[in-house]
Amino acid sequence: MGFAGKTLREKGGVTYAYTDKGVTITEGGQKTEAVIQWMFGAGHQAKTPVLEVNGEWVEHRVSWYAGPNKLSLTPGHSFGTPADGEAALGVVQSKVNAERCFGCHRTGETPGVQCGACHDPKAAHPAKASKEVELCAGCHRAPNPTAVSATPEMDDPMSVRFAPVGLQASQCFKSGTLTCVSCHDPHQPVKANVDVVCKSCHAKAEPAGCAGCHMPKASPTPFLTFTDHRIR
Repeated sequence: MGFAGKTLREKGGVTYAYTDKGVTITEGGQKTEAVIQWMFGAGHQAKTPVLEVNGEWVEHRVSWYAGPNKLSLTPGHSFGTPADGEAALGVVQSKVNAERCFGCHRTGETPGVQCGACHDPKAAHPAKASKEVELCAGCHRAPNPTAVSATPEMDDPMSVRFAPVGLQASQCFKSGTLTCVSCHDPHQPVKANVDVVCKSCHAKAEPAGCAGCHMPKASPTPFLTFTDHRIR
């Protein structure tokens, strides 16, 4: 899972030791142990453990990053030294937030995104482009309807993590010709040739390299790199 057998020592002196089942945290001679019940993330970018502590779900303070194959702080967690072992475990999630997290990272009681996450046998597939993007944005995040930005990556660099935010600020999307599935086959892990999709409308575009300039990659946080989906 990227954690087993690894040890991480923070600058403040807190040490995390992982097995294939859980973590032991040592701080000031005190030890805190927890079992890792869930692992969020497909592993292409990172994986973050989710623990159950005293009946509450906790997003672990430490994540594993695929690029450098190393453990480091989970995005959004404080750089300060944890007050105690329980604080070192991570951030307790509210019931509402936990339900939202599990709603995207599992299908029913099955880990991961299965058919039922997108396909409702009782309903027809979305017919309009905007509805297709809305379906994807249910998990991949939609822009804030009360604060729509023309340049979301400048207003909030972390927004590049959420492809629908940038896509819906793009003229290609607003033209009604481009949706998530124009480039991404949701049934396949491999991306389509984006340049071919671009040339379906922009016939005079250069032979290759559209996405490299018009959809640049950005690293809003260490060890994570995303394609900015606001098409320039």
